[in-house]
Amino acid sequence: MATGENKSNKSSGSNPSLLRIASKIGGWTMLSRILGFVRDILLARVLGAGMLADAFFVAFKLPNFFRRMFAEGTLTVALVPVLSDERLKGEEQAHRFLNALATLLLIAVTGFTIIGILLMPWLLYLFAPGFADEPERWAMSLQLARWMFPYLAMISLAAMAWAVLNTYKQFAVPAASPALLNVAIILAAVVIAPQFDNPAHALAIGVVLGGFLQLAIQFPALRRIGWIPRLSLDFRQPAIAATMALFGPAVIAIAAVQLNILVGTILATLLDTGAVSYLYYSDRIVQLPFALFGIAMSTALLPTISAHLSAGNQLAAGEDLRSGLAWLSWITLPAVAGALYLAEPIVVTLFERGAFTHADSIATAHTLQAYAIGLIAFCWVKLLASACYAGKDAKAPMRYASISVGVNIVLAISLMQFWAYVGLALATSLAAFVNVAMLYLRLTKTYGPLLTGTTLKRLASATAASTLMVLCMAGFEQAVPFPATGTMQTAWLSAIITGAVGIFFAAALLMGERAFLMRFIKRRGHAS
Repeated sequence: MATGENKSNKSSGSNPSLLRIASKIGGWTMLSRILGFVRDILLARVLGAGMLADAFFVAFKLPNFFRRMFAEGTLTVALVPVLSDERLKGEEQAHRFLNALATLLLIAVTGFTIIGILLMPWLLYLFAPGFADEPERWAMSLQLARWMFPYLAMISLAAMAWAVLNTYKQFAVPAASPALLNVAIILAAVVIAPQFDNPAHALAIGVVLGGFLQLAIQFPALRRIGWIPRLSLDFRQPAIAATMALFGPAVIAIAAVQLNILVGTILATLLDTGAVSYLYYSDRIVQLPFALFGIAMSTALLPTISAHLSAGNQLAAGEDLRSGLAWLSWITLPAVAGALYLAEPIVVTLFERGAFTHADSIATAHTLQAYAIGLIAFCWVKLLASACYAGKDAKAPMRYASISVGVNIVLAISLMQFWAYVGLALATSLAAFVNVAMLYLRLTKTYGPLLTGTTLKRLASATAASTLMVLCMAGFEQAVPFPATGTMQTAWLSAIITGAVGIFFAAALLMGERAFLMRFIKRRGHAS
């Protein structure tokens, strides 16, 4: 056990480098997510929430499911700790390792993509069994899934480049890359879709184009760090074996997280038309704070802790973990409160136009509230699992994620009987809390208490500030009701969110967070 309460003040503070990196990632992620919302607004307008939308979202989920399972999630957590060790042996050895690993990945994803296209009917039946009894929705989903599946190969190779760049503390290009997918889909919705009888076909072309752009932009960034990828069949390197040893359990762990989401989609296909779309749109909204806070902090934390542990400095690793957890919890609490209170205005403002009706807005808003309950748990799972992977412990996240899948399945089947698609979202949230509890207990055995007295006091002040923020939002809504027209809705939502953020930070200052906020603002200034 590395630390105790005597280190609480220091460890519950803010590591300047960690916050600076997380802030930079969060900034680029914000740009990508804004474009993502523009994308989803256009998708809602073009596809609505009916048969065509359900078919597109299920088809799009197929390559994304395997991307998260085999590439973006697993390869990153398996590659970063091993590459940190290899760099200590020299850049020539690190590049030799990367060339072999990139070649192995290229062979694997190319083969998997071809097999996936050939076996797509069986994959689709696994992902959307409820579509099998509806010939039109089934045929459309199958066609779109085959069109979009090559996206998997391109984004998997791009994801390896992201992991390499993160290890070299180059975070801008990996964080900005997802914006290119959104740009490509927006282009397809605005420019290409009007040329097609079926707009979903144009959007599928946009997805593949987005994958190509995300891969192409990596090569100049990799060249800047001195690595020009080359083919290599030198697969017998010990570092390859070490990566695979982490990759196997990580696949199961990440697959379990994705299965939690997939269970909801599969069960939603058994419900009335629109359920899949409600889950998709609400998940997209909750992904904004999750990406800004949870993914940004865990992305910064993984290479930082890996570097500390490679250098044998467990004390610094524990301090960074506590620092990241304290900041992440503090900033996520008001996001949870805001999403719960503003769910309906957010959904109406973003999506209610074209084929997306008011009834769709209400259904999506209720689903969003169920996901928002688990937002802080989603963020904690991402951060705590990254800490395990940084220490080359892939088995604990694997076990705990597998248990959470079982919990999610039981809860989803039970809760959907009462609350349909809302019950499915709520089950995902509750299962995430189970995963958090197990990860937290595991890491305290290595690093000691993660929530020290100072951190708990900070979280109490964030809770009080969030409560005051909600009360002020309620007062504003009473004085100025949510308008009925689109332009005014945007102005109203912008005003209430801006005011809520100001109230939260003002309340936090009054509750003793002045030093913490001033340090953070200065570090943001340095980062820019």
